[in-house]
Amino acid sequence: MYCSSSTLLLTIFMATNIILVTGIPWKSEQHKGTESKHQHLLNQTREYGQQIHAIFLGASIVERWLTDGKNIWKQYYSDRHVFNYGISGDRTEHVLWRIENGEFDGLQPKVIVLMIGTNNVPIGDKPSDISKGIQMILEKLLAKMNKSKILLLSVFPRGGESIDRKVAEVNNIIHDYQDNSRIFYLDVTKHFETNPGKIIEKYYVHDHLHLTEQGYQLWHKVMEPLFSKLLN
Repeated sequence: MYCSSSTLLLTIFMATNIILVTGIPWKSEQHKGTESKHQHLLNQTREYGQQIHAIFLGASIVERWLTDGKNIWKQYYSDRHVFNYGISGDRTEHVLWRIENGEFDGLQPKVIVLMIGTNNVPIGDKPSDISKGIQMILEKLLAKMNKSKILLLSVFPRGGESIDRKVAEVNNIIHDYQDNSRIFYLDVTKHFETNPGKIIEKYYVHDHLHLTEQGYQLWHKVMEPLFSKLLN
């Protein structure tokens, strides 16, 4: 079949764009459009430095602690010198880039709460690849902040049997990353769903991804015993 050079170039261009959009979960990549947020976090690190006793790291579910979960954050975390390093839309590759580009330079928090990977799930990334990305994040965090302990959270359920099967596959893999020395794992799944693919609606906003204030309250309640132990 004849294929013109222009058609061939268009095909290559489209294929290249697909690769650029999806990325590779374990290879660092800058999250375009988040430069101002990255700069804010660089400034936060430089300004507060050793005052930072714990960080929450992840995507929008983490970032929205400061909006949808702000009352719980203020009540339980602000006074304990916990700082938020969530950026909406981040995937594993974006967190890797942030680690490599200064956001955590010079920090030694007691605890790093990590919840990442949910944005990799719906774009076609394989559970094994997402898990590899999370593993790379763990390795880089431990190398950079060698006195810190990591509280690795499961990827939260999102509602829908197909997508939550994939989430469960990721969680089954990353469960084995814990060593109960520097990496501690907490699976929150059973608290946010009744059955696989059936989330508890009151904990989620309409998109079945982000949490309501009740959802953040539950997150705090489930995590607090282990978080407090690691922090103190």
